[in-house]
Amino acid sequence: MSLNSITGPIPLNLTKCLNLQILDLMQNEISGAIPEELSSLKSLEILNLGKNNLSGTIPPSFANISTLLTLDLATNNLGGLIPADFGRLKNLNHLDLSINNLTGTVPLSLYNISSLVFLAVASNQLRGEIPDDVGDRLPNLLNFNFCINKFTGSIPRSLHNLTNIQSIRMAHNLLRGYVPSGLGNLPELQMYNIGYNQIKSSGDEGLNFLTSLVNSSHLNFLAIDGNLLEGPIPESIGNLSSSLRSLYLGGNRIHGRIPASIRHLRSLALLNISYNYVSGEIPPEIGELRNLQELHLAANKMSGRIPNSLGKLQKLNVIDLSANELVGSVPTTFVNFQQLVSIDLSSNRLNGSIPKEVFSLSSLSKTLNLSSNQLTGPLPQEIKGLENVAAVDFSHNHLTGSIPDTIGSWKSLEKLFMGDNMFTGAIPATLGDVKGLEILDLSSNQISGTIPNNLEKLQALQLLNLSFNDLEGLLPREGAFTNLSRIHVEGNSKLCVDLTCWNNQHGKKTSTAIYIVIASIAAVAVCSVIAVLLFPDARFTSPEKQRECLISVLGVGLSCTADSPDQRADMRDSLQKLKTARDTLLKPPRDHKPDLDLEAGIGESSMNSL
Repeated sequence: MSLNSITGPIPLNLTKCLNLQILDLMQNEISGAIPEELSSLKSLEILNLGKNNLSGTIPPSFANISTLLTLDLATNNLGGLIPADFGRLKNLNHLDLSINNLTGTVPLSLYNISSLVFLAVASNQLRGEIPDDVGDRLPNLLNFNFCINKFTGSIPRSLHNLTNIQSIRMAHNLLRGYVPSGLGNLPELQMYNIGYNQIKSSGDEGLNFLTSLVNSSHLNFLAIDGNLLEGPIPESIGNLSSSLRSLYLGGNRIHGRIPASIRHLRSLALLNISYNYVSGEIPPEIGELRNLQELHLAANKMSGRIPNSLGKLQKLNVIDLSANELVGSVPTTFVNFQQLVSIDLSSNRLNGSIPKEVFSLSSLSKTLNLSSNQLTGPLPQEIKGLENVAAVDFSHNHLTGSIPDTIGSWKSLEKLFMGDNMFTGAIPATLGDVKGLEILDLSSNQISGTIPNNLEKLQALQLLNLSFNDLEGLLPREGAFTNLSRIHVEGNSKLCVDLTCWNNQHGKKTSTAIYIVIASIAAVAVCSVIAVLLFPDARFTSPEKQRECLISVLGVGLSCTADSPDQRADMRDSLQKLKTARDTLLKPPRDHKPDLDLEAGIGESSMNSL
């Protein structure tokens, strides 16, 4: 009854089926505890309850089912200890307790079940050391899976004596020490995974144990990543099984070059040497691995150019060459990556413009990361070809020109980083059409103009960084802009975040016009005063009156230049003060007797014009 949608607990009336030999309820939605009563099924040979929602503990009474050959309780929510009584199941050949919440140690009695062929306790919270003689006590073992627990101690040497074993998996534990000898004794080995422990090696021969695996002609999965392994990759790596599909060497202390012999691993689908100290150029021979789907060489010390031969890898899905010392341009041969979903060339020294061929990779659906390089030039209109990509990072380069409007065609875009470049022009309003955009970073550019109100429609937006540009106008206030904690616009001196700033800016513009008018009036007034001083009769314009008039005129001008509108003089008052200064200047003293000839010469109309 496996592979259905059965819910509820395991019915107790199943225990009436006394002759039942197989009970297979795998991959349903069965919940509750495993009934102790199932142990009354004395003829049961196969009990498969894997991939359900079972909880509680494993009934120790299952040890009474002496006929049991297979017990599969994997992928549930079972907790507690592994029953020590299971050591009495002398006919058991398949025990899978993986992906539960089991605690404690593996009972030593379990290692006495010499009939075991398959033993898996992966993805639990088990601890303790694995007995060094486990291979001697379980001589029929073909599959050994102790991954993702808290096991300590060292890799059991006896496992390398099991000449028929097919799978040894102990990744993600706390194992120490060296890889024991004997790997050359495993001709049937298909999987060897000791990744993410604290296994060590040293010296120029630190990885030579890999040479022993050339006898494992069926090997298809090899993982020694995430350890403390030191040394160069041996040239013999190319002599490993022609069936090898996955090779994980990342996260160690590997140095030296990638040997050209790697070209012989023609079945390789995944190659990961990231996070090491590998140097030299990327060998062009990697381009001969025509079945390669993932290439990870990130965070090493690789130099030189990216070889054009990589363009031959037409099945490639993921390429990560980030955090190296690569130079030159992005190869145009990358146009051949028609199945590529992710490309990361960030943190190198790549230069030149981004080839148009990159923007034709319509298969890109995850990541395009070219950040932290020395790329130059504008983004072409062909950028619209990346309509399926989820994350794009062009930040920390020297890219120029405006951001093309066609970027709005990236309907699947979630994250866009374009900060720290030299982009100019306006923010494309079409960005508001990218409904799923969560992060938009255009900071530290030379972008000008106003922020398009169309960006208010970005309801999924979690971060908008427009800081340190040349933006102006009023910040939009609706939609995505209602939560200002997500918005960064500092470093835009002409941009107003609120209406107060907006009104003040417009007030300054109005006051500037007033300054011009007042300055003009003041200039006319001063000119009038000067004219009066030059052409009226100097006998009734004493130096004291002249000085008082000039002081009054200058005082009016200064009162109109205050920063605050509230402190500036009223226009009517300013005009009145200027008229008063004029009249005071022209008013003759009481004892003055006009020179008739002079008065006649000036004329009535001239006097009125003043």
